[in-house]
Amino acid sequence: MHKIQVYLLLLLLSFLTSSPVLAYSSWKIVKENASIQLLVHPVPDSKVREYMAVAVFDSTLSAPVALLEDTPVYTQWNYKCIEAKLLFKKNDYERITYMATESPWPVENRDIAVKSLLVQDKSTGTITIKLTGIPEYIPAKEGRVRMASLHGYWIFEPLGCGKIRATYRLHNEPGGSVPDSLVNGTVKDIVYNTVLKMRSMVQKKCYKNAKLSYIKERP
Repeated sequence: MHKIQVYLLLLLLSFLTSSPVLAYSSWKIVKENASIQLLVHPVPDSKVREYMAVAVFDSTLSAPVALLEDTPVYTQWNYKCIEAKLLFKKNDYERITYMATESPWPVENRDIAVKSLLVQDKSTGTITIKLTGIPEYIPAKEGRVRMASLHGYWIFEPLGCGKIRATYRLHNEPGGSVPDSLVNGTVKDIVYNTVLKMRSMVQKKCYKNAKLSYIKERP
């Protein structure tokens, strides 16, 4: 009997630690309206916070993935992005992209190479794209400061009836000497405005009608 009670307790603890509510319990809502929610939470051993924006789109799963694959148009919707180019593509799931972002004067602009890895859950259809900065991947560029690190995620969840939930999480260490308040304010604006712009971009025909063989749509 005692063994059964211990087993049930362990099972309950396992469920709780995997619960999305518990996972986001440390997040604080800093901005919210009818279309998008912006949250923040502290990152251990960092003065820069991690920000997360969540919004619901009228979209297929393929549309935002097709947009993310279209590197040359990043400057049109990825907030503060002033240059983007594909450096390496291993396959449909893994690639490395160079990105440069504008910084407010007098701070120098930042750049970094970012590795993205796409995985789709076969049972739920949810797509997760993990973003990892690779500062040493290319030589430093004159007039730009290399970010020390970058970590983030894009998550696209099918909701049915032609809708998806898009989540964008981002944390970076900007490198160089920049006031913490400026960094946090910039990252907050990037996350919020990038998701906001993505929502409108996926309505363009080239993305809205995209059919990607490696993405399984949900009814």
